[in-house]
Amino acid sequence: MLSRVALIGDLLLIAEEQLTIPAKELLRRSCLDSDPSLAALVAGFQGTDPSLVEEAALCAAWIVRHSPFPEENQPIAYRLLCTMLDEAELPWRVPEDDIYVVTAVFRALEAGAISEAEFVDWVRLRVATA
Repeated sequence: MLSRVALIGDLLLIAEEQLTIPAKELLRRSCLDSDPSLAALVAGFQGTDPSLVEEAALCAAWIVRHSPFPEENQPIAYRLLCTMLDEAELPWRVPEDDIYVVTAVFRALEAGAISEAEFVDWVRLRVATA
């Protein structure tokens, strides 16, 4: 089960590396520690039994939809997704020529062309067929 503190910690480490901005500065700028929508996301995992794939996909979708960082939110979301799946020892392989599909799906999510549920289904299918 994902904790809010662990999620914020992992997210800040990834964003710090991606943006080359210190994590403390990112935390101050983003208000991740006090964002009610992030708290609601993690609270939604309590009392339910989401799979680790669902948790990873929903966290990535939250980053894409809420854009908590000044830039690079899609790559940060993708890296968090991959990190969470890797830590859970779940396969996520993207052939080099398939990165365009991943980019298109993340853009569609950001634009609202696909729902979070559709995004979760897409991630679940990719993990299942890896």
